[in-house]
Amino acid sequence: MGSELLEIIKFVEDYKHYKDDRLALISSENTSSRLLRSSYLMGLSDQYCSRLPEEADKIGNLAFGNIQTLDRVNAMTRDIVQEVFKAEECDVRLLSGLSGLTVLLFSLFENGDTMYKMYDLHGGHLSVKPIAERLNLNIVEMLLGKDYHFDLKDFEEKWKRNPAKTIFLDSSYVLFPYPLKEISEIVGDDVTIMYDASHMVALIAGGMFQEPFAEGADIIHSTAHKSMWGPQKSIILFKEKGELSDRVHHMVKDVLVSNTHMHHIFALYIAMAEFKEFGREYARSIYNNAKALADNLQSNGIEIAAKEYGYTESNQFWIDFDTQRDAIANFQKLEKLGISSNVIFLPGNRWGLRIGVNSITRLGAREGDMKILARIMSDLFNNRKDTVKLKKELYEFKGDLGGIKYSFDDTVQAREIMDFIINNF
Repeated sequence: MGSELLEIIKFVEDYKHYKDDRLALISSENTSSRLLRSSYLMGLSDQYCSRLPEEADKIGNLAFGNIQTLDRVNAMTRDIVQEVFKAEECDVRLLSGLSGLTVLLFSLFENGDTMYKMYDLHGGHLSVKPIAERLNLNIVEMLLGKDYHFDLKDFEEKWKRNPAKTIFLDSSYVLFPYPLKEISEIVGDDVTIMYDASHMVALIAGGMFQEPFAEGADIIHSTAHKSMWGPQKSIILFKEKGELSDRVHHMVKDVLVSNTHMHHIFALYIAMAEFKEFGREYARSIYNNAKALADNLQSNGIEIAAKEYGYTESNQFWIDFDTQRDAIANFQKLEKLGISSNVIFLPGNRWGLRIGVNSITRLGAREGDMKILARIMSDLFNNRKDTVKLKKELYEFKGDLGGIKYSFDDTVQAREIMDFIINNF
């Protein structure tokens, strides 16, 4: 074994220690269970597979021999995803969030079409516009209002001047549900509404946010690893099986994805099985923790956006530091202490930090813990204690959480499975 291999292993080991010592308050990250992570050792990453199970007998799908067992894994994963999200159809073969977005844009738009998307500085996905420009699409940007909700009046005025075939609600800055019913009434039944749920997907599946399909969305796109705790991949959900889903399936299989990475599909099944068992309790805890941490910070003199509207109904809330300079300075304070966050631009030309509670909720944090965490953070922001003392308090806080919850990890059966995997693969 060469010295360079040992060196890079040491780098990865150092990063693990770095991550273990930190508290993740990033709304786009989560913590997967030991059972899910152990599934990566089972060798599925060595196998090619790109077809849908029902396509197994087509001539073009026979290149890699008899993989009916993998077809069954794929089919079971699709079934449980559709059950959890109450979708009539889905595609789980996408490799990442950007992979899913690319598939949707290539599937649903033609050269010269008009596309509505969220303004980048209001959370619109930063990759959507460059892809849309490559497809020669005309882009109309939707906004958040000064009340931090979707600006329905601005949207309606733009729509009257410039209607389109498809709109894409692609924001990652979401505190409150979109007015989907009102949007649907404005655009009519012939317009396709795509809804990116990556940050709110666990709350949606757990019954704590909104029901996009019931309120007007036709397609839900989501990653599996933000508020959800799955592998880093993308899923596309369809309200109905039909022309839209057929176009997306074709684009996945025949154009943009040559191998679906079966180890991630298997891991997604495990995540969905965990969510079926524990998801509603987890979603309720995310909702309660986000509100509680925001409220306790506000009580400690830290300005929280949208306080007059209850701060948030999602997995995230925003600390308002007014200027970019102050937002970056406080971001750096948190980094030095051992807390991860995001600097964001707020509606009203202000700057702040986006705080997400999904990862600490997965570690077992409850509403009562938010009071302790808020005190640590406010003491840091207000320079009431030095960093050494606060680091000790943060270390104790994280230690008291105890580790991953809402999983099968501590069951006898899961431990037996993990032991079997370690000893046989």
